[in-house]
Amino acid sequence: MATNVKNILGKQRSERANFIVPVAIIWGLVVLAVIGFIWVDNDFGRTMSSLYLLPWCILAGICVLAPSLYFYYTGKFDLFNPLVFAAWGYVFPAFIGGGVIIAFGWVNPYFLSFFEDQHYNLPLTLFYIGIGFVGLTVGYFLPVGKYFAGKLEPRLPKWDWSPDKVWLPGVLLLLVGIGFNVLGFIQGLLGYQRNIEINVFDGLLFFLLTVLTEGTVLLWLAIFTTTRRDGIYYIMLTFLILFLPIRMAVLGSRSSLIVGLLPIAMAFLYSGRRLKLKTTLIFGIIAFLAVAIGITYGTTFRNIKGSEARMSAGDYFGQVGATFEYLGREDPLKLAGDSAQALADRIENLSSVAVVVANYEKLAPYEASYGLENNILNDLYTSFIPRFLWADKPPTSDTRAYSDLYFNYNENSFAISPFADLLRNFGPIGIPLGMMILGFYLRFIYSTLIDTPNPAMWKKVAYFPLLTIVSYESFYATIFPSVIRTMVVLVFSLLLVNFLIRKKSGSKISKF
Repeated sequence: MATNVKNILGKQRSERANFIVPVAIIWGLVVLAVIGFIWVDNDFGRTMSSLYLLPWCILAGICVLAPSLYFYYTGKFDLFNPLVFAAWGYVFPAFIGGGVIIAFGWVNPYFLSFFEDQHYNLPLTLFYIGIGFVGLTVGYFLPVGKYFAGKLEPRLPKWDWSPDKVWLPGVLLLLVGIGFNVLGFIQGLLGYQRNIEINVFDGLLFFLLTVLTEGTVLLWLAIFTTTRRDGIYYIMLTFLILFLPIRMAVLGSRSSLIVGLLPIAMAFLYSGRRLKLKTTLIFGIIAFLAVAIGITYGTTFRNIKGSEARMSAGDYFGQVGATFEYLGREDPLKLAGDSAQALADRIENLSSVAVVVANYEKLAPYEASYGLENNILNDLYTSFIPRFLWADKPPTSDTRAYSDLYFNYNENSFAISPFADLLRNFGPIGIPLGMMILGFYLRFIYSTLIDTPNPAMWKKVAYFPLLTIVSYESFYATIFPSVIRTMVVLVFSLLLVNFLIRKKSGSKISKF
């Protein structure tokens, strides 16, 4: 039985790859053609001097994309495999793509002014990212994570949720999650605003936002797996679709729309549906439009609002109305040009990480005064003590303090990435070793919840927040404390869902 399930999963993943990977390869060839045209069209000597980053981009790109190619050729390609998700979801576009953007001069990031020798520090940054991803890959393929998954998975609940029975629990999670989002918005934790004062329950509230993600994934899984197309089905489908642009409008985020599509894509793929060429093209077009619309709206909203200053809810929603009014009357060609430039600026994060690579040794003596010294270990030590029990707990991974120290500007949060955070704390050797530990965790959750002989709907619901809580743009120090807190929220919320399902079906609460 387990072998048959595994063969089916492998076949499904192979079918997904049959269409997804060729599309990625075609886009890669388009990019290479554009690069080749620019190379030939310009003076060869001048081009050679300006494209010194390309060999390093290629080297780092090989390290980042190698696992995806391996999974493709072995028939195990999965867009939500942790290594594939990390590569295509952030690391490759932000750093390797960012290096290409810098090489061709499509952006001129002012971060480059924070260090002198670009020809040394930018390639060194790409090298660190490459060896960091190699460390992540080694950690994933070493048997550590899979071993512990094999020990834990048989002891997990054998909950068998029918898609037709999860509507009420899913809606309940969604509504509770929306309620927490409203509280988070009022507290300044969400939206384009900054909460200067840290309240004792802010951390708890932030991780309770996971409930919204759970409800969203659960309902989309029900949408794609149920065989009953009754009234509740169409009501839920309409609500979930309308929720995406509403959330984007309120948050003012440039990425919220494309991020909101991720649960839909995962639910579709993990529902067992075959991804045909037509479906692939539809997903690709929707994703492109989500990026374009999100960048256009988010950039305009931020420009109109002007800063992250807190304001009343009425004034904040007034900015939303002003944004739509501006978009309605502005020249579409100008909007397209501004959005393309904003997209290039947003994607490129190589230069901001290079600032750390170039200056971490020089600024190390000052980190203690900013509360950043040994932040990885300090965060791990203090994460188990809630702030409502330790009101004066120091924020050891403070993005504003980091921005102030490294960029002389604390009114924004600049990308640091786990690679740079490990470098600051432990030096170059810490990058592959720290990322290897992260690889243990990623293999553990994937083998426990997805690549398992006992797949279940609740495991897929739990997997998504545990995968996406790992940020490749933020501190390494926040990853494992965030994982622990997310797991706690998942345990209680999934127990509640199972209780409601069993109560509705008139059977026992759970089956182990």
